[in-house]
Amino acid sequence: MLPTSQQAMSRRALLGGGLAAAPLALLSQQQQADAGIVAYFPPAMAVFRSIQKHENAHVEFLVSALGGAARPKPTFKNLKKLTYYSFLSTAQALENTGVGAYLGAAPIIQSKAYLAAAGSIATVEARHAGAVNFFQDTPVTPNNDDFDTPLTAEQVVAAAGGFIANLNGGPPVTYSTTPSASNDIAILNFALALEYLEAEFYNLNANFYPA
Repeated sequence: MLPTSQQAMSRRALLGGGLAAAPLALLSQQQQADAGIVAYFPPAMAVFRSIQKHENAHVEFLVSALGGAARPKPTFKNLKKLTYYSFLSTAQALENTGVGAYLGAAPIIQSKAYLAAAGSIATVEARHAGAVNFFQDTPVTPNNDDFDTPLTAEQVVAAAGGFIANLNGGPPVTYSTTPSASNDIAILNFALALEYLEAEFYNLNANFYPA
């Protein structure tokens, strides 16, 4: 849900949010788009720049690890956002889905090396999700739960698949629940599709946190 409560607005003001004389809720979508980064508190700029860097690094790492087996980059749709609020809401959905996706796949990974690599990415994705949840004035974990919920491949596709326009000849965004060496490759390609999606999202919306 978009942060429209008085509490959320107070937090943004306390942390240095711009446009104090004209809260975003009172601006048109075009005005919000023109306002860009000025519309929210400065610490978020550095956080989102870091997230963008991380997501692109994850893509590079997985492509390198998979070598010739790496899937091609899919074509995406509906990722460019007109307002900071819509950008933040989508970022929250993608980051929390990513955490659940890695958690769901981890027990099925057979290779210890691949599991360690996936774990190192998953913990970074969790840091992203916690930060974005905070910016949304929501609990650091979904529903303030003490434990994250693993997501199946089907649940991940249901949450994020709508942003994929074409797989461009790549494998389906799924994997088997039976561990095997070949399934490890499928899991890494599953993760690569998500990392491509997240990287593309932040690359397209970098106007909200200019360098």
